[in-house]
Amino acid sequence: MKFSGIKNNPIPFLAAVLLSSLLISCCKPKEELSLSILLPEAEYTAGSQFISIKASGDWTLTIESSSTASADWVWLTSYSSNDRQISLRGSGNSNNIALNWDANDSQDARNCILTLSSAGERVQHNFSQKGSDKIDGIATELKSDKLTNWLELPATKEGDGLYFITHSATIGGKYGRNYSFYWDPKALVAHWVAYPLNRGLISTGSRTDLWDLNPKVPRQYQPVLLRGYSGGTFQRGHQLPSADRYSYEANVQTFYGTNITPQRGALNENIWATLESTVRDWSKNLDTLYVVTGCVIEGSTEFVNDNEGKKVTVPTGYYKALLGYKQNASIGGSTKGFVGIAFYFDHKGYSNDYTTMMKQSMTISALEKKVGVDFFVNLPAKIGADLAQKVETNIDSFWK
Repeated sequence: MKFSGIKNNPIPFLAAVLLSSLLISCCKPKEELSLSILLPEAEYTAGSQFISIKASGDWTLTIESSSTASADWVWLTSYSSNDRQISLRGSGNSNNIALNWDANDSQDARNCILTLSSAGERVQHNFSQKGSDKIDGIATELKSDKLTNWLELPATKEGDGLYFITHSATIGGKYGRNYSFYWDPKALVAHWVAYPLNRGLISTGSRTDLWDLNPKVPRQYQPVLLRGYSGGTFQRGHQLPSADRYSYEANVQTFYGTNITPQRGALNENIWATLESTVRDWSKNLDTLYVVTGCVIEGSTEFVNDNEGKKVTVPTGYYKALLGYKQNASIGGSTKGFVGIAFYFDHKGYSNDYTTMMKQSMTISALEKKVGVDFFVNLPAKIGADLAQKVETNIDSFWK
């Protein structure tokens, strides 16, 4: 009997191979079409990000507005072209498509939809941008900046209604901190302004006299002082002196209303100016002089008006706390090169001479008790609590 198997009859074998191939083809999962965006919501500032596309064939990526407004604020660029486009074509997987957006000058958020289409299928992804927190360049929300461990900073307190704010600027070709302040939105004065000082930070230039609003403080919470105060014969007194910052950008920031208090000319133009000049001279003989300039408003019953009629509290006193440092320890030899001194003046006129100025000096510790502020809170971490206490309770001969 003749056996008719696969060897003698190839048709069943070929059919089996074809069926197997069809089964494999049908059961093989099709690569999923996907569109990934790392940042689905952006801040109001301009920016860009790469997006990821997964596709097995040709695709089209399109931006559409999710409202009646146009989507001309957001666009696509590719590896091969930086032209602004609302639609791009490609094939296969890609990680080289950038989604770009302009700054949002409106307080209203805005949205768009990205649609990826391929072989009759499509996937979509929403992208949105937050509204601006500024109106005409001025913040709409009053909030504190993040605290740092800079040596000039006093202690701050949570829940006291005050706000820690800091400014940076280019000084002598380097970008870094300019000054920080503790803002009182009710009194419309800073309780203190803290900053480092030395020859390099004083820099070169001149007084700009560009009186302006602080862009980090909402208009309703800061004094507008493009002109002088009304309601009294008070001068616009700097807490960080203009002459301590002559680099242009840094000097402009000293003319923000948040750096100013209503100050009597009898103090501002005389012994207070002498103290400011002396502080600059001291700083030139140190690596760094850490300065806190502040005012006291407790017990004040006096007010003046800014240029928009807002009431500004007139301080009852002014002070400076100084922490000097010289690396080679030619001063403060027993305190690792650190020395300290402080000054307090009632808000009135004084004899304008060096002797009278020095009679107003005291230890940092004594000023802390007088005004209720804990100065140089980051010094113990630098040199230890015992040495920091020694710096704050003694006046080194350097100051005399």
